[in-house]
Amino acid sequence: MREQLKSLFPVLTILGALFALSFPSLKFVLDAGATAHTAQLTADGVRVLNSVVLAVVACATLIGGRYSRLCFALYLYALSRAAQPAALWSVLLPERWHWFGALPAALIAGSSIYGFVELCMRIPSGQAIGRWRSVDRFLPLYAVLVAIIYGASVIHGPDIKAYGVFAALIWIGYAVGLFAYLDHRRTAMGEELLRTRWVAFAIAAHVLIEAAFLGLNLSGRHELLAIYLFTLNPAPYAFAYALVSGRIVDVRVFGGRALVYGLVTTLVVGILAAINSFTLKSLPPGAGLLVQVLVPFSLGIALVRARKLVEGVVERVLFAQRHRAHAAIEQMIVALPFVERMETIETMLVKDVRKQLEFSCAAIYSSTAQGFELRMAVGCDGLARILDTDDPLVLYPRSSQSLVSLRDITDPQARLSDGKSALVNALPVVGGNKTYAIMFYGEHISGEPIDRDEERLLLRLAHSAANAYAHLLLLEREHQIAYLQSQLDSHTPAITPILD
Repeated sequence: MREQLKSLFPVLTILGALFALSFPSLKFVLDAGATAHTAQLTADGVRVLNSVVLAVVACATLIGGRYSRLCFALYLYALSRAAQPAALWSVLLPERWHWFGALPAALIAGSSIYGFVELCMRIPSGQAIGRWRSVDRFLPLYAVLVAIIYGASVIHGPDIKAYGVFAALIWIGYAVGLFAYLDHRRTAMGEELLRTRWVAFAIAAHVLIEAAFLGLNLSGRHELLAIYLFTLNPAPYAFAYALVSGRIVDVRVFGGRALVYGLVTTLVVGILAAINSFTLKSLPPGAGLLVQVLVPFSLGIALVRARKLVEGVVERVLFAQRHRAHAAIEQMIVALPFVERMETIETMLVKDVRKQLEFSCAAIYSSTAQGFELRMAVGCDGLARILDTDDPLVLYPRSSQSLVSLRDITDPQARLSDGKSALVNALPVVGGNKTYAIMFYGEHISGEPIDRDEERLLLRLAHSAANAYAHLLLLEREHQIAYLQSQLDSHTPAITPILD
């Protein structure tokens, strides 16, 4: 029975996303049929586009995270942002059916605050800590209370008292989420501390946008600005990136770089659409037709150029450290064949590579008469001193002559470190038929896997290291030849000429 229910999870996940998408889609269709102003239609179109992106992120996160509680919280939070305007049904239905139209609005309001607080309390470790465990147990009841209050405010129409109570409850939830995050950050260390940065960005963006949205709603002015602020909230993307970088979500489902591009591109689309909407609203009716013809072409051209600009900015700013690291590895590849000490090679392959590519740990085993001996390790504990030549940890990398995942090796003879300092990849240093050494690397501190570019760099580095080892062997042979020559010269008697 349980297995049958699990088989329905993907279907239910997608149905939930389609339910959320029905709200902005219906609003767009109604405004188009009522010949609404072009500015309003543009805002509706941006809302539909953003809702589709959020629905994809929500479904990919939940499925990739194997339906864990934390991923379910993000699913609810992202879809609650996508399912807007949530109170649309209550407007369309007759007055006596307002209660029925308020049900989805109440469900979405409760899901939003539950998802937000749950994410703040559980990222990055996935568990609520300390005194927040009791808060976590009562969080569903709090979400139900928020849903009831919001549903009541929708049923009674523009009632400032009911909406004020709802707003107060929402801000209490934001405060709880903020304090839980600060408490969790205080005890976070290492990788977890790095992942909390995206949570801090998500909380700051969400709270500031919600404050501005609340102020605009209470003032009753700048309706389009309020729509754009609420729609283009970057917090769901930041939370999703925190889950991806924390390896809570399977990164094979979607990449962190794609999330960043999606976030920045969505912001650019929103800015252009907002400018377009306010321009249309301020133009006289006679110029509206001309603008409706010119704006799609200009918007398309601007988007093409803006995307190239955004990608350039993302690469230069958000991935600047990555490019610097790759440049440093390139310099090491060029310099390695000229190294004349074994310790320098090992330092470059272990300490420098680990620092540049931000691996959690690294180690190198060099070939000896007894097998492969541990020469240097950083960030690793409990490593075996000697690896047998027939150990799969040695045999598989030697035979493949490429980067090998240690997760594919099921029965090694020796044990490498476990936990956060686990070595997960092996790379042989091979020259001809001789294996000089085997390098072992852990995961990235961010939790992301080694990508294609890094794999190619490491393969080139291993080839350059093989040349360096061969160069050291030649130098050793030269020294041996010079020593033997000096010994021969010292033991050969001098031949003196005989004079008549």
